[in-house]
Amino acid sequence: MTVFRKPIVLVLLLLGCVGGTLSPSQAPAQAPPQRGSAPAGEAFGPGGGSSGAAAGLEAGQEAGETRTIDVIGRGTIYRDDVPGARDKAIADALQGAVEQAVGLVISPASVVQDFQLLSDRVYDQTEAFIHDYRVLTESKSGLYYRVVVRATVSVSAIQDRLQSTGILVIHKGMPTIMFFLSEQNIGEPSPRYWWGQSPLSAHLSVTEKALSEYMREKGFIIVNRATLGWDIQPGPEYMDPELSDDAAVELGKELGADLVIVGKAVARDSGNVLDKNMKSIQARVSTRAIRTDSGMAVASSQGTRAAVHSDDRVGGTEALILSASVVARDLVRQIVAKWRKDAGQPVLVELVVKGIREYADFVRFRTHLKDDVRGVRNVYLRSIRAGEAKMDVDVMGNARILADELMLQRFENLAVNIFEVSEKGVKLELIPRAIAIDD
Repeated sequence: MTVFRKPIVLVLLLLGCVGGTLSPSQAPAQAPPQRGSAPAGEAFGPGGGSSGAAAGLEAGQEAGETRTIDVIGRGTIYRDDVPGARDKAIADALQGAVEQAVGLVISPASVVQDFQLLSDRVYDQTEAFIHDYRVLTESKSGLYYRVVVRATVSVSAIQDRLQSTGILVIHKGMPTIMFFLSEQNIGEPSPRYWWGQSPLSAHLSVTEKALSEYMREKGFIIVNRATLGWDIQPGPEYMDPELSDDAAVELGKELGADLVIVGKAVARDSGNVLDKNMKSIQARVSTRAIRTDSGMAVASSQGTRAAVHSDDRVGGTEALILSASVVARDLVRQIVAKWRKDAGQPVLVELVVKGIREYADFVRFRTHLKDDVRGVRNVYLRSIRAGEAKMDVDVMGNARILADELMLQRFENLAVNIFEVSEKGVKLELIPRAIAIDD
């Protein structure tokens, strides 16, 4: 699918300027093809070769999965150097194409958060990701030279670079988190906790809010209790503010969490300061992160911070937020390290494929899955009948990572609708491309 950097109307406006438009056959004589440049309508690889060679990719790297992107580039004309401005316009367009492709792999929030790293390792090394490009049309208008470039970008090369820099690992395939944190602020006679009520409470404590906001920014998925249907009746094991690991794992698994973070937060008066009207309040947050599929702890952290305020409760709230911030950073570091290690281990993921209308369609899907989907080492067919197949996929990572990779694929004459992802499996439906377009 072609992605446009700016609306086509803008293209027409830019290229239709009175007296400034150059057709492909009217490219200025003083602007011969430079290294990295091509006359309008002529396709070149990034190193000046033909479009059939992926000359710009890193050594030994195949083009892999690619996307075709149309984008506008602009270069400023200095001292009547039109050829130089044209080269700059093409370079600007190619960088824009890479930026578009990055947006296909990670979220806008991730782009903003890791912009400096992206600039250094991706945007400033455009030639590593451009398979080939074609200048569709170009225009000289005033002090600017503009081009419309159709670039073929290697998305797989971008994925590899993002993984090597740690961006993709952090922001892709991270676990779903649920918090079981009790909290007791100054002036409260006993800890407050959401799981000991019927119906269960959707209210977020100060500590949980601070932790969840930070972890969500880092790419984790947080279970939103406000959107869940509360037909669960908590048993006696949920009446204690210090919830057992087993009870937290059981409820977390039922509500779709990969990890539960269990712990407590307490704020206490630590005495007066020099100003008798002010008080020092100290808060301590203790947590542990536990996998719901195995019951194994993968991280633990404690944080203690103090705040000074004339109001006890306000000071307690500030101290709880400070302590939670320390714990959040530490937990993320530990969980990401563990998840990265686990993601590098092969696992068998159960894949259920529905909607098989023609056996040939299924064969093409299975071949593409085995040969072209990143991380897939082998595919084992368990059964196929009545339009449904069950397979075991030997994949590096887990079910969610496999689902993410499948969403990036374009299958021949087929669209894929993934309708369920669990801790051990993926369920999807094959939709013939013609039907998908008609819908």
